[in-house]
Amino acid sequence: MLENERLIANLRSDISVLQNNMQANQEKLQRLRQARDYITNEHGDLSAHKKLISDPELSPSTWAGKHATEFLNVRTNIEQSYMAIITQQVEDILSEIEGKIAQLESANSGYSNSITSKNYRISQF
Repeated sequence: MLENERLIANLRSDISVLQNNMQANQEKLQRLRQARDYITNEHGDLSAHKKLISDPELSPSTWAGKHATEFLNVRTNIEQSYMAIITQQVEDILSEIEGKIAQLESANSGYSNSITSKNYRISQF
């Protein structure tokens, strides 16, 4: 009987650890989802503001010469960097977040299954 009590105590301790792990993962999931939503919203704002890179529009009649050419080159570089940010970099970040979310959800599913199994074993005593 004493052995059964020790086993039950160990199982309950294991369950407590698993529940704590699940709770920690739930908090991480909440933060990741909030970050994903924030980045998605900001990505939309970034895309909407892309046109501001070209303001004011310059033409040979409004501005010409060496400084105009240099300025247009800088503006082109800024636009290319901006496009890299709003396409590839943001997508990479969102993909990483989604991967981490999937990983944590999978871990929680495993924890939940372990908890169910340990509760079943306790009920068998």
